[in-house]
Amino acid sequence: MTIAAEPPSRLSMPAARDRDVPHARRRAFDRAYWLGHCEGYRVDGAGGRIGFVEEVRGPVLVVRAGRLGRRLLLMSGDSVAFIVPREQRLWVDAERGVLATEQPA
Repeated sequence: MTIAAEPPSRLSMPAARDRDVPHARRRAFDRAYWLGHCEGYRVDGAGGRIGFVEEVRGPVLVVRAGRLGRRLLLMSGDSVAFIVPREQRLWVDAERGVLATEQPA
C-alpha cells in the first residue's frame, strides 16, 4: 500500500520574483544584464561564425574574429539580435554592427 505525499504548501515554496515584474521590463533587464556579461560567448551572423566576445566596453563588444582570431572588431550592442545564455551565443547583424577594427596587442 502506497501513501501519496501531500503537495507542499504555498508558504513552503520559494517566492517567484519574476512574477512580480512585468514581462517587458524583465526581458529588457535580462538583455542588458547578458550583454554586460557575455565575455567568451560565440558571435554568429547571417553568414555563420564571426568570432568570440573578448571584452565588453559598455555598449560596445570587442569580438576576436578571423580564422586565427587575429582581428578585433568593435561591435555595437544594439546590433545583437538574439542572446542565448545557456549556449553562450549571440546573433548579430554584422553589416550594421561593426563600428571599427583594432589591432590586437
